[in-house]
Amino acid sequence: MAPALLLVPAALASFLLAFGTGVEFVRFASLRPLFAGSPEAGGPDAHQGWLAALKDRSVLASLAWDLGLLLLFVGQHSLMATETVKVWTSRCFGVLQRSLYVACTALALQVYYHVLGLGEPLALKSPRALRLFSHLRHPVCVELLTVLWVVPTLGTDRLLLALLLTLYLGLAHRLDQQDLRYLRAQLQRKLQLLSRPQDGDKAE
Repeated sequence: MAPALLLVPAALASFLLAFGTGVEFVRFASLRPLFAGSPEAGGPDAHQGWLAALKDRSVLASLAWDLGLLLLFVGQHSLMATETVKVWTSRCFGVLQRSLYVACTALALQVYYHVLGLGEPLALKSPRALRLFSHLRHPVCVELLTVLWVVPTLGTDRLLLALLLTLYLGLAHRLDQQDLRYLRAQLQRKLQLLSRPQDGDKAE
């Protein structure tokens, strides 16, 4: 009973994180930044601005590209998530079915980056960030270590698996002082951004 109770705070924390991410996405996708500087977001000036934008061929072409990219990503996800496609890919590719799904998702994102002229995603990162990525394992490895060790009992085979994978992750995780200084600077930058007053706070 006790181990099951320990899952309650973890599940609650996971829910709060997911809920907070959703709230942040709604705030980020809000239309308010589009009307920055206008006297009234819902006033006649904003309405005329929308009408003028929809009559501009370049705006319509950009919207068409955006719509196509969104449909590509959503369509790929939805189509490959259907039971029919899952059964077919499992029959043809076996255990690689999930890998094929991830590869197709990555391909859809690469098309998005290519159309926007962004190139390789990692090419947009700073040299310090690339150096950090070469030393730092993926954060999902923390979850893997939790799954490996937080169990009531460890059999001999499970213990061997946990030891070897922990050793592998530990050896691959080679952060040094320069990486730590970079992480500290990024943390301070994020804290400064979060501490800035929002537009609504200034008005109040």
